[in-house]
Amino acid sequence: MEKRTKRKNILSSFLTLLITAALLIGSITTAVFAGDYEAGKTGNISLKIQETGDDGIVVPIPNVKLILYKVGSVTFDGNVHFVLDSAFADTGINFDELQNAKGWYSAAATLSETVKESGISGIEMQSDEEGKIVYNDQAEGVYLIVQSDSDERVSVSPMLLTVPFAEEETGWTYDVQAYPKAVTNDRKETQMQVTKQLFYINEDFEIIEMEADDATYKIGVFLDKEGTIPFRSDYMKDIRIVNDHSGTAIWTDVPDGTYYVFELDENGNPIAENNTIEVESGKTFYYNVTNENGDESNEAVISQEDSTETVSYVNNYYYYIPDGRSLRGYISIKKKVLVDGIESTVPDTFYAGIFKTEEDGTRTLVDKVQLEQNGSVSVEVSFEADTEPESVTYTVMETDKDGRPVDKSSFPYEVSGEEDIVLNKNENYKNDMEITNSLTTKPDPSVTPSPRTTTTPAPGNNYTPGGGNNPGGSTQRTSVKTGDDTPVGVWAGLLAAAVVIGGAAGFAVRRKKK
Repeated sequence: MEKRTKRKNILSSFLTLLITAALLIGSITTAVFAGDYEAGKTGNISLKIQETGDDGIVVPIPNVKLILYKVGSVTFDGNVHFVLDSAFADTGINFDELQNAKGWYSAAATLSETVKESGISGIEMQSDEEGKIVYNDQAEGVYLIVQSDSDERVSVSPMLLTVPFAEEETGWTYDVQAYPKAVTNDRKETQMQVTKQLFYINEDFEIIEMEADDATYKIGVFLDKEGTIPFRSDYMKDIRIVNDHSGTAIWTDVPDGTYYVFELDENGNPIAENNTIEVESGKTFYYNVTNENGDESNEAVISQEDSTETVSYVNNYYYYIPDGRSLRGYISIKKKVLVDGIESTVPDTFYAGIFKTEEDGTRTLVDKVQLEQNGSVSVEVSFEADTEPESVTYTVMETDKDGRPVDKSSFPYEVSGEEDIVLNKNENYKNDMEITNSLTTKPDPSVTPSPRTTTTPAPGNNYTPGGGNNPGGSTQRTSVKTGDDTPVGVWAGLLAAAVVIGGAAGFAVRRKKK
C-alpha cells in the first residue's frame, strides 16, 4: 500500500509539475512580448483540485478550501513585466530571476509563510464535487494560492500564477486554468458517537433506568462551547428510542478538532446543561453530558494522532415518569454446574426463562436468556408504563432455548434454585438468584453392596470352603442368609457321595468288560 501511494503521488506530482512548468515558464519568466496584451483587462482563474492514481485515473478532490491572494502587479514598457507588490519586498523575490518551475514553487512557499502577516486580504473558496474552484473577474497581476486550513485528507502546495498568462500558440489569455499540486493523505476513519440515556429520580433521589415506548430526541454538535456554530451541515441528528433505555447517533469522517455536544429543543436550539426544565406544572427534568469514562463533559476531541473515535452520553434525568415511559428492573442469574459434586463446565447450553404469573394462575414468558456456566448474566425487565410499583414478582425457571420449562423427568441434570424473585422499589428493583444443575456419573461410595459367597476351588488343591486356607488362589466370599432353613449342607454331602459311588460303579463295569 505504501509503495502504491508513493507511485501515485510521484506520478501526480510529475504531471502537475509539467502543467505548472508550461504555465509558468511560458508566461512569467522575464519580460514577455506584448502580443495581444490588453492593459487593465480582468480575467478568470479556474482551479482543478485532483489527484492521478497509479492506474492513470484522475480523481477529483472535493471540499478543499483555498485562499487566493494578489501578491504582484503588471508593468508595461512595450513588454509585459510582473512585479512583486511592496508588501512582500522583504522576501527578496524577483519574478524576472525565476527561470523554472522549481523556482516558482520555492517562491510560492516563501510567500505563503508571510502572506498572513502582510495584512492583505484574500478570497476563500471551496472545491465542488468535481474538485473545481473559479475566481471570476480578477485584476491583472500575480496571484498566490494557499490552502486555508489543515485538512487531514489532502495537502495542497502553495502555487503562483498570473492574470493574464501567455500561451505559446495563442498568446495572452485571460481565462487561466491551473492544477494545484494536491496529495491525499492516508487518513484514519473517524467517528463521533453520541448515546441518549433515560433515567428516573425517585423521592429518595435514587437513579433508576427508564424505558421509552417510542420517543425521539434531537442532538446537536457544535464548534463552540455556547452551541452557536454547527460543526457541519449534518450537525443535528434525531435519536429514536423504541422499547429501550437508550439510542445512539453516529457522525463519521469528522475532521480533527474539539466539538461540543448538546441536547436540542423541538426547534433545534441548544438546551443548557444541568438546568432544571419544567415540562408542565410540577414535572421537571434536566440533562448532562458525560464521556466514556463517566466524567461530566460535553467536549468530544477528534485527533488522527490520538483519539479517532469518541463516545459521549447525553443523560436525561426525570423527576416524574413521562407518558409512554416505564421503569425497569434487573435480575442477576448465576448458573452453577456440579458434576459428582464438583464445580465443572459441561458441553451443554443452559437457558432460563423469566415468567410473570397472571391473575388466573397461568405463567407468561417475559424474557429468556442463555446462562453462563459458573457465571452470572443480567436480565432487564420492564414494568407497566407510567407506574412506580412497590414491588414486582417474577418466577425464574430452567428452560430450553425456546423458553419452555425443562421436563425434569428426562432432563439429565437435577435442578435446584428455581424460585420466585421479588424486585423491590426500595432496592432499585434489583435482585439476584442462583440455579444449580447437578449431574451424577458414578455410584455413591457411601452405599455398601450386600455380600455373598462364591467358592471356586482350584483343581488339585486341599481348599476347604469356609476355611482359612486358600493356597490355590480360590475366591472366597461370605454367604448370605436367604431366609430358607433347609439344611443345604446335608443335601450337598449326599449329592457328593452319590457322585462318588456312581463313578466307582462305572469304573468297575469298565474293568469287567476288559
